[in-house]
Formats: sequence, structure tokens, C-alpha cells
Amino acid sequence: MRLSTLRLLVLGASLLPAAAARAEAPAPGGDEKETEVVVTGTRTPEQSQRSTVRVDVVTREEAERRGATNVAEAIAGQPGVQINPAAYGDIGNPSAIQIQGLDRQRVLILEDGERVIGDVGGAIDLSRMPLSDVARVEVVAGPMSSLYGTSAIGGVVNVVTGQPLAPGFSGRARLEGRSRRGVIAQGNASWRGERAWATLDGNFFRTDGVSLLEDSVDLAMPSRLQGMLGLRVGGKLGRRMRLQGRMRWIHDASEGRQSQVVPGLGTYRIDLPQRTDRFTLHLVELVELGRGSSLRLALGQQWAFDTTRKDRFESPLDESRDRRASLSSLEATGTFADGRRTWVVGMRAEVEKLSQSLTKVELVGGDVQSRTADELVPVTLGSVAGYAQLGWRLLDSLTLLAGGRAEMHLRYGGVAVPRLALAYQPTENVTVRASVGRGFRAPAAKEIGFAFDHGALGYRVLGNPDLGPETSWGTSGDVSFKSRAGLLLRGSVFANWIDGLIDIDIRPAASQGGVDDYTYRNIGRARTFGAQIDGAVTLSRVLRAEAGYSYLWTRDDENLRPLEGRPPHTVVTALRAELPLRIELVLRYRMVTDAFLDEGLRTPGFQTIDARIARPVVGGFRAYAGVLNALGVQKDPGRLGDQRPVQGRTLYLGLTADLPAEEP
Repeated sequence: MRLSTLRLLVLGASLLPAAAARAEAPAPGGDEKETEVVVTGTRTPEQSQRSTVRVDVVTREEAERRGATNVAEAIAGQPGVQINPAAYGDIGNPSAIQIQGLDRQRVLILEDGERVIGDVGGAIDLSRMPLSDVARVEVVAGPMSSLYGTSAIGGVVNVVTGQPLAPGFSGRARLEGRSRRGVIAQGNASWRGERAWATLDGNFFRTDGVSLLEDSVDLAMPSRLQGMLGLRVGGKLGRRMRLQGRMRWIHDASEGRQSQVVPGLGTYRIDLPQRTDRFTLHLVELVELGRGSSLRLALGQQWAFDTTRKDRFESPLDESRDRRASLSSLEATGTFADGRRTWVVGMRAEVEKLSQSLTKVELVGGDVQSRTADELVPVTLGSVAGYAQLGWRLLDSLTLLAGGRAEMHLRYGGVAVPRLALAYQPTENVTVRASVGRGFRAPAAKEIGFAFDHGALGYRVLGNPDLGPETSWGTSGDVSFKSRAGLLLRGSVFANWIDGLIDIDIRPAASQGGVDDYTYRNIGRARTFGAQIDGAVTLSRVLRAEAGYSYLWTRDDENLRPLEGRPPHTVVTALRAELPLRIELVLRYRMVTDAFLDEGLRTPGFQTIDARIARPVVGGFRAYAGVLNALGVQKDPGRLGDQRPVQGRTLYLGLTADLPAEEP
């Protein structure tokens, strides 16, 4: 069959998605926060200290000082952020993020502005996102649905890639050994000419599993192997036009293990292998219109394939789940500068497809039979959205930000979300911000089309195609002070009200033949409130200290109790010092208090200390060594509700090389 040229162009473009951030590459990691350029809060480049919406930034350099190898580890120490895989043991311990007491599908994860797919039980596993091609991670707390749509109720995490700044050829490499036979190899090779650039990225990571019980085959954390290959390119097509593209493949394989006692037959070992592949293609065209105005066109395509198995040792009675997901997107955003006013106007269309099947090998009438059934009937979710935002500098010291988004979904109709923010800077050193906005979360495919049949046990869990979106109102305010002497102080408060939370209704929707049918409904209501104080001080050219405290209060208004697994108090501190012999020392401390799980049950609190030393050795090479969780805090499998870290103490030793340095 012959395709027209136009159809070929559309087809090819649809395979290359959209979202590389349009900000200029930020300055190298350091302490001069006023030079950091952020984009996530308003979709326009702003200096972080003067931005209308507060945006917290973790650069690649800072992530490495924290001993991080992936996005989860990079931002785990941020004030106001909780990342604790042990809290999600029921869905495989993913490194999911919690912001303002909200988690899973209520926090939006982006890569260069594009929504990430491939969740695990509704949670994006940030440990599956390596740092090889990451320049910085931007975190915005509070509802951001007016700009980014569904899931941006608790906040947004935007993983931003960079580009090489040094002309000619350059490269960067990291080689590290860790406890539990851990090996990390990361690197990229770049070339930059006058009108074009290209970077090839690679990542390899492996580690043994963790068993918490002596003489037991059970693994609390599976062994893991991860690989990544990526290509980033960019170039000028004319005086006013630039093109950027990104292609990436991430492969993640894990080998879990558990035991099962079968009465009369003994104990069976069950292997739990999982294989995940995620492919991403992005293409962005940037057109400078002059006088600070621009147009951004983005196309995107993602595929996620996941297979999990239960392989009973020396038994044919196994089962396997296969999940398939894809996301196609098209987005156009115009930024128009008009004196003191800056308009952002855009539209986005996307189509997401999901399916899940279960294959079980069972003993039927004395014969071994294999049966495959859809747990999630193939679902197509489509949406079209339009959004607009006005940034108006009313006075030299006062900026108003007003915006909104209207979104139409194939499944449940439309939703509209407004947003209003103010930023006041009475002096060069003081910034005061306040905002109020509405957020929403569209029903997930599983909640719409799930078919979990346990009729043999007397029940089934079915999806509900008539679900509506979860909605929220959120408000926040913060004050920051930054002195020329190197002192930074910040304080903030927030509150959220969430309605229509989607959950399984414990009342059967129907009963037939002794089998009860349960389904998802919009039945929940919740509130979260919190405050945060943090600061940093540069005591001299060789010493910097940071500290932060976060308070969180939550309420499940449907069941009249706190939300589960939300620690009310968190303290983080850090110290960075330049010692003699050009040695850099980094110390980090984190305290998390106990949290409500159920009536009469709380998960225990814990404290961790991380330490790292680094020193240049020759040329662009730098050696380092460190320890994560030096106190060895670890989950006790015999203690009900224990959500302390599974890994325990981790030692590492490594070497980095910049030839010359590729700056983000």
C-alpha cells in the first residue's frame, strides 16, 4: 500500500515525542541559586529565586554528592518529599514519591515535560530512571493541573536532560562498585559543532537481592539488572528555528523469590522474575518569533512492556502477567511577550492504550492446562486539552500569574481547572509567594476496565467505565530570604482538599451464584495540611550547611482517620566541606517519625546518615567513596507494619571522568 508524503511525515513524526524543556542549559551545579534557570512552575524560563512558583532543583552534581544512581535516590533527601519503597510492599516495593501527603497517580512524573508511562500499581518507579542523561530534577509541590493536566494534584517532578556546551568532542564516565556485588557504569559521549550537537548515553547497573531472614530463600528486595541506551540530538535549522530529539531504551530485569507452605506437600520455592522495557522517542521544534516570543511544537511516543511471572520451583503450575502500554502525544505551546505581560497558550492531544493478560497453568481434572484471560480488557484513553496562562508584572516587585486548562476525555467528558498565583519581591533578598489552584486525576485504565476473577474464592473485582475524575483544591504560600553573605531561609505552608477519590467499594455491586462483584467508585474524600522550614548557609568558601523540617497532617474524611503511611515529621540536614588535600566531604542526616497504618498500628520511625568523600586525582578524573545508611537501619520482617528501609547499609567506591566536563 502506498502512502502519501504527508501521511509518511505524520507517521514518522508520531514516533518522535515531545517534551524537551525549552530553557537554556543551567549553570554548572553550585550554590549560586540565583543563576539556576527553571521551567516547570510556569513553562517559561525563570531564575529560581525570582520564579513566580517555587521550584526546588537537584542538579546532577548534587545528586552524585548524595551517592545517587537514579532519580529516586537523587531527590529522596529533599525537604517535603518522601520516597520509601518499603511503604509499597503490596505492589513490589517501587520507589514511588509522596508530595504534600499525596502519592501514586496523584503526583505527575515528567521527562523533559512529557508524562511518563509504565506505572506499577499506579506508581511510577523512580529507581528505574537512571541519571546518565539527566542535567537536573525539578520538583514543584501543589496542584499543577492547569498546566499539565491529569495526576498533577500533589505536585510535579520534571526530569530534565541537558546538552553538551563544550565544542568538539567531550565525554563523561562513572564506574562504581557497591555492596551486594553492585556495579554501576554510566557515561556519555558528545560532539558539538556550530549548528548541531549529539550525545550518546549509556547506563548499566546490577545488584544482588536482600534477604532479611537467615536460612530463608525469601528475598525482601530482588536482585536487579538495568541497562539504558539513549541518543540526544539537536541543531539549528535556520536563524530562528531549532530542532531537538531524544531516543531512549531502558531495560529492567529483577529476580525475586519467596516461599509458600502447602499443607501436606511441604514448602515450595517460587521465583518471581520481572522484565520491563520502556522505549521513548521525543521530537521538539523551537521557533523564535522575536522580542521574547516563541513557539514550541512537540511530538511524542512511548511504549512500555512488562512481564511478571510466578515460577514454582519443580512444579508446572505457574502464572505470568503481561502488561502493554503506549502513549502518543502532540503538543503546541506559544509564549508571547508583551511588555510587562507574558502569555502562554497551548494545546495538547494524547492517546493512551493499555492491556493486561494473565496466563495460568493449572491442574484441571488431573491434567495440566494453560489458560490465558484478559485482566484488563484493551482500553484506549484519549484526551484533548487547551490551556492558557498570563504572567503580568503589575509592579517591579509584584507579579500576577493567572491561568486555566480545559480538558475533554473520551471516557468521562470534560473538566476545567483554574490557577492563580502571586509573587511579591519587596527587596532584592526577599520573595513572597502565594497560590491557589484546582487539580484533577483522570480514572486509570485499571479502574475502568479491570477484571480480576477470583470466583473460586467467592469474589471478583471489576472496573467501572462510569467513573469520574478525582478533583482537588490546593493552596500554598512561602517566603524566602537570601542574603549576599550566603544565607538562604525559606518557610512554606500548604493545604489540599480532595474529592471523589477512587477506591474499591467494600459493598458488593452485585451477587450471583455465590460470587460477589466489587467495583471501583468515586467514594473518598481527604485533606492534607503541612508546613516546611529549610535553610542553607555558606559559612566560608570551604563550608556549607543545610537543614530542613517538614510537618504533615492528613485526614481520610470517609473513614475518619489519618491517611496511611504518611510520616508527620521529617528532618533533613547536610554539611559539605572542602578539606585539606582537595578532599570534599559530604554528610547527610535524615529523620522520619512513625506513621499511622491502622488502628493500634504504626510503622516505626527511623534515622539515616550518609557520608561521602571525593578528591580529584588527575586531569578530569575524580575518585570517591561513601556509605549510605551508615547506621544500618533495616526493616524487621517479624514486625507488623515495619516500613523502614530494606537495603540496610551500603558501601560504595568509584571513579568519575570528565573529558572535558559536559555541563548541564
